Amino acid sequence: MEPSEVLRIGSLRRNSSVWRRGDESIFSRSSRDEDDEEALKWAALEKLPTFDRVRRGILALADDGAELQEVNIERLGFREKRALIERLVRVADEDNERFLLKLRDRIDR
Repeated sequence: MEPSEVLRIGSLRRNSSVWRRGDESIFSRSSRDEDDEEALKWAALEKLPTFDRVRRGILALADDGAELQEVNIERLGFREKRALIERLVRVADEDNERFLLKLRDRIDR
């Protein structure tokens, strides 16, 4: 067997192992891929003219937050608006509570 054939066989083995490992993750989506997809959606929204950009957003319409969709804010129904406001208020309450606890700890020192 010549040295060039040995190199070629070795490279074929390495390439075949890459293919075997690649098959496992072809259909699985990592959170990084999902974050990249969301970042692309936000980047597309940022390129819109100001008038359109203000009226559009990316919201999780399902309760589990798994699926993010671009929506026209003006066309949200009553339930969607209410769910959005409740979600925003809940986050603000948690942030305020965290802020007040940190302030209290700082004053106690």
